[in-house]
Amino acid sequence: MRPTALLFLASLLAGSARAAVVYSQPHNGSGTLYQSSWWNPDDSDYDIHTWDSFTLSTDRAITEVTWRGGNIYGGSYGGPVVNFTVAFYPSIAAGSQPDVVNPPLVAYETGGNAGQTYAGTFGGVAMYDYHFTLPAPFQAAANTKYWVYILAWQNGIPEWGFAAGSGGNGSYFRWVRGLHMYQSAPGDLCFTLYGSDAPTYTITASASPVEAGAVQGAGAYPQGSTASLVASANSGWGFIHWTENNVEVSTSAQYNFTVNADRTLVAHFVPAYTVSTSPAPSYAGSTTGDGTFNAGATVTVSATANQGYTFANWTEYGNPVSTSATYQFSAASNRVLVANFAPDAGTVTFDFDNAPAYTSLPIDVTVDGLTAHLSATGGGFSIQHADTLGFTPAGFGGNCIYPNSVFPADLLVDFSAPLTYFSILYSPQELGCDDSATMRVTAYLDGVYVGTATATAPVHGTWPTGRLSFNSAQPFNSVVVHYDQPPPTCQDWGPIFLADNMTVTRTVPQCPADLDGDGVVGLSDLSALLTNYGASGGMSQADGDLDADGDVDLADLSALLTVFGGACP
Repeated sequence: MRPTALLFLASLLAGSARAAVVYSQPHNGSGTLYQSSWWNPDDSDYDIHTWDSFTLSTDRAITEVTWRGGNIYGGSYGGPVVNFTVAFYPSIAAGSQPDVVNPPLVAYETGGNAGQTYAGTFGGVAMYDYHFTLPAPFQAAANTKYWVYILAWQNGIPEWGFAAGSGGNGSYFRWVRGLHMYQSAPGDLCFTLYGSDAPTYTITASASPVEAGAVQGAGAYPQGSTASLVASANSGWGFIHWTENNVEVSTSAQYNFTVNADRTLVAHFVPAYTVSTSPAPSYAGSTTGDGTFNAGATVTVSATANQGYTFANWTEYGNPVSTSATYQFSAASNRVLVANFAPDAGTVTFDFDNAPAYTSLPIDVTVDGLTAHLSATGGGFSIQHADTLGFTPAGFGGNCIYPNSVFPADLLVDFSAPLTYFSILYSPQELGCDDSATMRVTAYLDGVYVGTATATAPVHGTWPTGRLSFNSAQPFNSVVVHYDQPPPTCQDWGPIFLADNMTVTRTVPQCPADLDGDGVVGLSDLSALLTNYGASGGMSQADGDLDADGDVDLADLSALLTVFGGACP
């Protein structure tokens, strides 16, 4: 072993009381660094995540991790490391790479720079040593390939990397975010794993019934350390509690305790059922209460109507089961529940599914006698299928409004009748963000400013969705939807957005014949009535059903002509 490697190990052991090395890939003495860092808090195309494998010859409880690394560009781009993520992953069945599809076996954050200590300059590169004691020992089984993952957090272009190690298999695994690619790369990462040499106790854990689930964390623990047992239910089962000698000791699926004696624990499971809910139509409201519930548990599902809609009932496979917006029942089977909503008088929703696909704005779309003239500024918009780019934002479906370019554009909508309410579902271009853009809607009546409102997506991330809305006692008949401000901290975003499911509420006429609510009975009211003339069943006053008999017929036309050309009485 090289002198530099011996010094490295000695310095690490000095800070690890009662710790014994169980695996090591010491620094090879060069100035080589393998990047393993990301741009906090929102990711970037410069991010690289790395894993390196290890296998132990005996079962061991890993209690501490140390590693060496530095900044590839001296820290001038990324700045200081503010945190580390430390995790252990299993291998895929073939053993050639970590199982990155599923969560790690354990994962922690150091909450700081892991005791960063200057280690010297190697090949002209300043290096630092790091140390982290696991909150609970990680139980590593003999002859099983695991992968250690350590990622630095930097508030700038990420540049921290592992020092090159020695003694491994000559390769490590990485995710290069800018390439959207996993790779096996040549080289070993510099890290060391420790176990305690204190007396140990054996923690045994099992599942009951055996087929219902699995337990993780059993093994030999050093005296005084914290054991962490995790119970995971298989599909169709739910966790109840842990017992020891048939006595309940915890109802938490993750049971943590201080180890001072041998213990034998059992994780108990019972049949569980899945409850799923959805609103119909999807743009009319929202539902809560989905989940997996143990048999006999009380389930509560709730439906909330969006403005312009009213809750009607819950159905299951088309059969009504409740007329209460909050519905409670005992879990006894899998259930698929639909909350049905009905539009309020004058409410119209444009889902754009009847709009001509692949057509650029301007276009006219008519629903329930109300026409929306859609146009745009800048790069413009077009009607496209919601999954055109290979994904569908939450709440979108069928056709929607797509940007024609990566450059900003305002969506302009003119309506054939005055409104009191406008809303539209939108999705801004954001990739892995911790916050979201501000969208703005501004309303006008015949070109005169009425008011404005803003919104940000309530759940950030990748192509998040939000609803932008505007209410006004003063009528309006046109709106401008504008990308107002980018997300405050996100690095991957564009000033563009998708839109779908536009809901509006027409003004309530001051008198039945004043269908457009402008205070006089004129040609526009006559035209609106004639649009629905002859329709029967379910017509409303806003449709031209002036005598409220459900039909738009000669009686309604006569009633309108009686006051035609005059002010609303």
